[in-house]
Amino acid sequence: MPRVGPVTRPARPEPRRRSRSYPGAVNIRASIPAPDDLDLRFDVVDLIGRPGSHRHVDRTVQVADQKVGNLALTVPAGESISLDAELESVVEGIFVSGTVEARVTGECSRCLDPLEREVDARIDELFSYPEKIKADEEDDVPALSGDDVDLGPLVHDVIALEAEERPLCKPSCMGLCAQCGARLEDDPEHHHDVIDPRWAALSGLLGGEGQSADAGDSERAGADDDPDDGAPVDEER
Repeated sequence: MPRVGPVTRPARPEPRRRSRSYPGAVNIRASIPAPDDLDLRFDVVDLIGRPGSHRHVDRTVQVADQKVGNLALTVPAGESISLDAELESVVEGIFVSGTVEARVTGECSRCLDPLEREVDARIDELFSYPEKIKADEEDDVPALSGDDVDLGPLVHDVIALEAEERPLCKPSCMGLCAQCGARLEDDPEHHHDVIDPRWAALSGLLGGEGQSADAGDSERAGADDDPDDGAPVDEER
């Protein structure tokens, strides 16, 4: 009879270390502060201190006046955020893994036309027991607080990181004219003749000399056309 070796579970993904909106941390994209009322708090009292136990959760929340996303793209009011995750008890705390889905809207960073994007992001985060966190990691590691985990800040940060910081309506977007704001996509030949200000004074000087020369030529031409010019003068006898 063949011998069966010990069954080993696949290793958990290493939690992504990133700046967060958690207290004491700064978001790497200086995004909108994470709202504290996304209704993504889950009770884990049945998992605490029981390594190996786990529970599946899924929840869809509707955004009201909260700002979720980064400075360029946010989830509009009335839209939903869907969370599908597994909560697992480990020796260090509660490990959360799953996905987040949402629709974000904003403006093209070049032409300012409205646009939207679909966000489908992965989350892998460990909420550590406070006593398991080293002193030099307190500002970088999310801690388990009480008997529940609040996934609101985590979901916000994931959306902010996955959404583009400088979105484009299309890669070839020509943007707006820097001089007048005209949409270059509508008129690819649009341009302005710009004179280097360093030459402006010289241009005026040359223009003045040209006008003086033209005036002199006109006076000479007038003198040449004078019918009395060269006519004999009658002398009084």
